[in-house]
Amino acid sequence: MSSNFSHPVRVLEVIDTAPGRSLRERLRLRLTEPPTLRALEVRIGMLAMSILPADLLQMRGQYGLQPALPYVPGHEGVAVVLEAGPGVSDIQPGDRVLPMGVGGLWADERVVKRRSLVAVAAEADLLQQAMLTANPATAWILLRHERPVQAGQWVIQNAANSAVGQCVRQIADHLGLQVLNVVRRPEAIEAHSKALWLVDEGQDPQAFRRRVRDLIGAESPVLALDAIGGRATSCLAASLADSGRLVSYGLLSAEPAQVAAHDLIFRGIEMRGFWLARWFADPAHREAAREVYPALMKLVHQSALHMQVEKVYDLDQWAEALAHAARPHRGGKVLLSGRHCPPA
Repeated sequence: MSSNFSHPVRVLEVIDTAPGRSLRERLRLRLTEPPTLRALEVRIGMLAMSILPADLLQMRGQYGLQPALPYVPGHEGVAVVLEAGPGVSDIQPGDRVLPMGVGGLWADERVVKRRSLVAVAAEADLLQQAMLTANPATAWILLRHERPVQAGQWVIQNAANSAVGQCVRQIADHLGLQVLNVVRRPEAIEAHSKALWLVDEGQDPQAFRRRVRDLIGAESPVLALDAIGGRATSCLAASLADSGRLVSYGLLSAEPAQVAAHDLIFRGIEMRGFWLARWFADPAHREAAREVYPALMKLVHQSALHMQVEKVYDLDQWAEALAHAARPHRGGKVLLSGRHCPPA
């Protein structure tokens, strides 16, 4: 691998988050000099970067955390080590790594602290690795750490055809949990899937509760995972067993989550929010956090966890990629590739 880092680096920047702006008015791709490498830092070349719903919300100014403009988006991807700075001896050029807790990944190259990188197998599927840090981690933590769920017990989730929903189904199967998957359209049910599905618009909580009981019997779910908000949250809450827990981790409807007072007061339903970054930042989760990514990498290696990819675009095609990622009813993830990505 060349040690000449004088070539210009492509960087995608968000320059405007005002409502009504087009993608090409919100973002720009520019060439810049490679960032300077200092002690305890590593220069990485981005191989593949996923496009997350959080990225799209943030560039519209609708996310809970908004960087100052201009900023480089991108929270998830896989990279190759290009150069290790002074004081870094445990990883070498050519090693494959996951940048953890690092923003600004939609670029050909980044310089990051060594402590922000997790080494991964160079022979593994790089696209699966590029999608590992957000959605699979969310699914793993929701199932393993939000509420003790015993093998054989029921979990219910909406937006079950989403990326997190796919991961929940696969991880739950690995853990021996039963999952009822709620979608709003029959065509959202995955072909040839052996999972249990419920098609419901999520507007009538009591009718929803009856439909859930018709499908799974008297043993109600103990954990509900809500990615939608609005009335859909009420439906999940109504379907839970008494003292069950509902976790809200998304806002696809852009409406406030609703739960009936009867469910909260008289049935003891617990409701809480979940944000992956906050969970990892909590010192109380330090021990549990260490086992998340090794466990996920093991599942990928065993082919027990596999996410669908719809298309990969070169960074030059960023506008087409973002428009594609924003389409409803996609069948898989949309990713960007950097200069260092090997040919398909």
